Amino acid sequence: MYILNDISGKVINIDGINITILVENTGLGLEIFASPNLVAVARGNETISAWIHHHITDVSQVLFGFATIDERNLFKNLIKVSGIGGKTALNMLGLGGEALMNAIQTEDDKLLATIPGIGKKTAQKIIVDLKGSINFAKNPSTSEKTPAAPDTPLVSSLVSMGYEKSRVEAIVATLDDSLPLAEKVKLAIKNLS
Repeated sequence: MYILNDISGKVINIDGINITILVENTGLGLEIFASPNLVAVARGNETISAWIHHHITDVSQVLFGFATIDERNLFKNLIKVSGIGGKTALNMLGLGGEALMNAIQTEDDKLLATIPGIGKKTAQKIIVDLKGSINFAKNPSTSEKTPAAPDTPLVSSLVSMGYEKSRVEAIVATLDDSLPLAEKVKLAIKNLS
């Protein structure tokens, strides 16, 4: 069995969270469901690197792609929670790794319940199952990449949750830059709702 860890190749199509990558030196095109951070850095006809998780169930096989190995590892922990599927876990990554882990560690079920596909009971289950068992490395070589614009991850995360990009950008522009990311997410969602 061949296991994919990371791939590099040219982005040949971007459709929401679906990215098709022509893998270098193979001629093989792979369609992946991408994390918000990977979507934020993907550009058509440009080369990209992605960390891959090959998710196999009784009824399907799906590839999920991530900007960093830490994102992938966090995703793998999230899908271990009963009731959390791959797409819901990608929505959760839209908060950003540190904000998501902070919400779990501080038992902020209200913030988790704002994520599409997560209700209050599921948020509480996530906290019970994962609190204290995950951490996000601070190693610069593996931590989340920060795109050029400081709020790009926030904007792309909210857009991946289904909000209209122009509205998101307008609301994010009004937020105080000194606020922690988790607080920015809460305020943005409140204003968007």
